[in-house]
Amino acid sequence: MAEVIKINFKLAWKVPVYVRLGDGFREKVAGPDAALENLNHRWPECESSWYWAAKRCCLLALRDETSVDLARQAFVDAAAYAKMLA
Repeated sequence: MAEVIKINFKLAWKVPVYVRLGDGFREKVAGPDAALENLNHRWPECESSWYWAAKRCCLLALRDETSVDLARQAFVDAAAYAKMLA
């Protein structure tokens, strides 16, 4: 029988992160779930170690395997590297 993985989609960061998307639109990212959505579907570069670290940390935070603060910092680092911080 397969193992059930518990995911906490209600996690939120104390301070949201704002990123600029390709069209210049400023978007509020309030937690690891929204960060993963951006990383998976709106990210301009998907090859850097910053990108992969952010994806991994956000997923681990949703699974309660790392802190939400660590996931936020990883996402900020990836956004800075991709020049997307707003």
